[in-house]
Amino acid sequence: MLNLAILAGIHRSEPSMPRPKKHDLTTADSKAVIIDAALQVIRQEGAGCATYRRIAAEAGVSPGTMTYHFANINEIVAAAFVKMSNGIADQYFRQLGEARDTAHARELVADLICGDLWKASGQMLLIFELYTFVSRNPEYTYVMDDWMARSRQALQFHFDEKTARALDALIEGFTIHNALSKTTVSRADILALIQAIA
Repeated sequence: MLNLAILAGIHRSEPSMPRPKKHDLTTADSKAVIIDAALQVIRQEGAGCATYRRIAAEAGVSPGTMTYHFANINEIVAAAFVKMSNGIADQYFRQLGEARDTAHARELVADLICGDLWKASGQMLLIFELYTFVSRNPEYTYVMDDWMARSRQALQFHFDEKTARALDALIEGFTIHNALSKTTVSRADILALIQAIA
């Protein structure tokens, strides 16, 4: 008959199974992963549903990692919107930087409105969420202000400041209209209006 004490000793000597690891990331990497996860949660469920627990699960990090980088949930949401808006502004700079002259720049502005920039998965939804977030949390208005400033800076490669502001508003208005309306404004009509303004 086997000695139970021996069996117990054998059992105790077996190494424990390692727990599944979460992301093995550097500090900078973990912050970027959290921001990307926040964007995904906002896209899927809305900024109002973005919680530490939900974003941590999406990012594959511990809630403690999130509190290391961000003071509160709104700081995470704001950082996500900054990343989104910077990506759009970067596209303005890339596209308008290719303009050969003012006439070509007008064409490129029309392309910005009618092109694929706004058709990316959930892009307009994120923008609408940003509007709501800033409206409800005015301390984060700087996200919108910085976005508009960068967009207008790109437009000022080819247009004066007043015209750049008008074109920026035009871009915003037409993209929202075309995203929400069953009847979109044609590129030809948009270009004609751009030419009238600039």
